Amino acid sequence: MTRTPFLFAVISFVLLTTELPAGAAVRLDRAERAAIRHVNNFRAAHGRPPVYAARSLNRSAEAHSTDMARRNFFAHTSSDGTPFDVRIRRYIGRGSVGETLAWHTRKRRIARTIVSMWINSPPHRAILLQGNFRRIGVARRHGMWTADFASRR
Repeated sequence: MTRTPFLFAVISFVLLTTELPAGAAVRLDRAERAAIRHVNNFRAAHGRPPVYAARSLNRSAEAHSTDMARRNFFAHTSSDGTPFDVRIRRYIGRGSVGETLAWHTRKRRIARTIVSMWINSPPHRAILLQGNFRRIGVARRHGMWTADFASRR
């Protein structure tokens, strides 16, 4: 029994410090899928087309949320100084891109809370309503949420 907390701590450390390979598939959890649903409900209420989960953007969002959690910072610019648009385009190539971030540790109804935070922030709201965005990637790591958006290919 006393080994369980230690093993959990080791596994957590490994997960936080492991780099994601460029081609790694990222699966959305229930809260991340719910966030996309809430974003699409908000977009539909304002006459915007839905956004669809894209693996490349999921990897981008995952890498950034992991970087923020591991290096203990909260910003659109990566820990190595890379601007968000350059970072996202490493995963998707050309096109329009946008990003929303949030930090919250609430456990229940977290997706609704995060999307409400974005809706109530004018710059984030503008990104959610950007009409040419058709793809999204969402990731959360230790309360750090990243949603990366992109236009069609």
